Amino acid sequence: MKYLSKQTELMHKALEEAVTKAIEEHRRLGLPVVIAKNGRPVLIDAKEVLTAREKRAQSS
Repeated sequence: MKYLSKQTELMHKALEEAVTKAIEEHRRLGLPVVIAKNGRPVLIDAKEVLTAREKRAQSS
């Protein structure tokens, strides 16, 4: 990632944590996560989203 100001880094971290918390809550409740794909809403199992995020985090 390019150089970010400390404030931007804090905001990015807070956003990442909020998104992770929301996805985990959806998983616990058995609800899908809505994402945009080709400009249209798509429902995806929350477990799939968490797995993909974990893989992406490991590769960076």
